[in-house]
Amino acid sequence: MDKNKSFHKSDKIESVKKPINQEHDKGYKGIFSNKRNFLHFLKKYIKAEWVKNIDENDLIPINTTFIDEEYQNKESDVIYKIKFKGSEIIFYILLELQSTVDHTMPFRLLKYITELMKREFENTPKNERESIDYRLPAVIPVILYNGADNWTAVRSFKEYVQGYEQFGDYIVDFRYFLFDLNRMTEETILSTNQLLDIIFALDQKLSRNNMEKMFKIAAKNLKDMGNDDRNDLLGWIRYIYLNHIKDENEKTEILSKFERGEITNMMYGIDMYIEEERFKSKREGIKEEKIEIAKRLLDVLDDETIALKTDLKIKEVKALRKGK
Repeated sequence: MDKNKSFHKSDKIESVKKPINQEHDKGYKGIFSNKRNFLHFLKKYIKAEWVKNIDENDLIPINTTFIDEEYQNKESDVIYKIKFKGSEIIFYILLELQSTVDHTMPFRLLKYITELMKREFENTPKNERESIDYRLPAVIPVILYNGADNWTAVRSFKEYVQGYEQFGDYIVDFRYFLFDLNRMTEETILSTNQLLDIIFALDQKLSRNNMEKMFKIAAKNLKDMGNDDRNDLLGWIRYIYLNHIKDENEKTEILSKFERGEITNMMYGIDMYIEEERFKSKREGIKEEKIEIAKRLLDVLDDETIALKTDLKIKEVKALRKGK
């Protein structure tokens, strides 16, 4: 078996040694650690002209160890270096797997892009980097977002700078590519039926009926998958949709129903996951409302009073004031 084919093997991209909040983070990092899945993502969903000429041999996974302390409990990322026509490109994918849109995203990405370039510069021999021909690799930032709400953060860095219109090309600027999963159509995602497409289709915010429909499509495609993709899909379902079930034998039985195509029976085991997601979405909506109230109070109340009236933590209020 090819050791590069399955995210359950030891060739995963090493990542920041930090707790990852969601099983989704681990799942996506595993899926993208397979070069074939990553390349499929680039060619189908990025669609840049130059991507067409890349093959798996051009992809080199990069270890990431530089997420700063502020974000250690929320960040998860995947980084590849690509050798392309004598040049190097770094693809930085930040997995923003949460419902709340973070409007500080341009600055977060600037820090990570700068750190990546710094590492590349410092790891280049001094005589090479001081050469007249030396150039830093391009860094292409990508946000993979699976939140229910529309993405409302500004898409270019210059828009995060006060009065940027006055300064033209004399200020730092970049754009990031946004893959907004829940704004993708079913038709687009399922226009191909590779493992990553099936994962994306299952991970959209779906009603119970649509989720059952997607599981039926996934079960149908499972029959034609190779062993590695098959194991990865079953692993995704086990650790994402059945994570709430403590009895491993029960999980195995539900997965057996999925493999046999008995989706209606399988869905009884998924129902608790659906209810948990609904509760989580409602809870996040309440939190968003509290944050908006707190923002309106910043000019009239002190942090302690705002925290008391909104039930936010004092550090959350201070962060809002700092980012005001």
